[in-house]
Amino acid sequence: MSYICLMVNPNGAVAAADSRLTFPGHIHMDGHKKCFALPKRQLIWASCGPVLQFGVSLPRAIRRILNSDRPMEAKLDQVARVVEGVTRVGPDPGPFCLMVAQWEDGGFTVWDFRQVRDASGKRYTFRRRRWRVCDSGAVFLQAGANHHLLPLVEADSLKALPYPQLHAAARERAALAVRVDRQRKAADRRYNQTVGGQVLTVRLRVKNR
Repeated sequence: MSYICLMVNPNGAVAAADSRLTFPGHIHMDGHKKCFALPKRQLIWASCGPVLQFGVSLPRAIRRILNSDRPMEAKLDQVARVVEGVTRVGPDPGPFCLMVAQWEDGGFTVWDFRQVRDASGKRYTFRRRRWRVCDSGAVFLQAGANHHLLPLVEADSLKALPYPQLHAAARERAALAVRVDRQRKAADRRYNQTVGGQVLTVRLRVKNR
């Protein structure tokens, strides 16, 4: 599993994530990137869930889709088709989540696009939400393992943060998820640690702020 978060206020946006990739049999490999940037499109994003299915790298496919000239809603539709295509066969890889922030028209547009189980609990459907961050607004999003064990973050608390502090807050949030998972592992040797590795961040700062 993973922990990813996205913090956005009028000064900029930061995505942070742990770097652990877990394979069947609870084999772990650190150093896997889950947050990305496309500076020329003034866009950053983080994703978690399935990574490599049937030879298809989802992060690479997402980068190609987000780097196109189409409207974001059309891009999300294509991401959904790719995710459904690579997860339709085989064991349940867990839900997919994509969080995106893009600077456009004097503010940030933020999308939260993720798989959720339907009412029957037997299949996934996609849910998408969208926010606009201008002036004194802020957005905080998170996904992945153990985020429910962490203290809450109120988006309002991010509104007045200067950009360096916003970056530090996102990094610390991901680092906290790693520490909580290690504490659980230390307390219960049967617990299979899934969150860990280096904490990575990507940034999109608004000029002159």
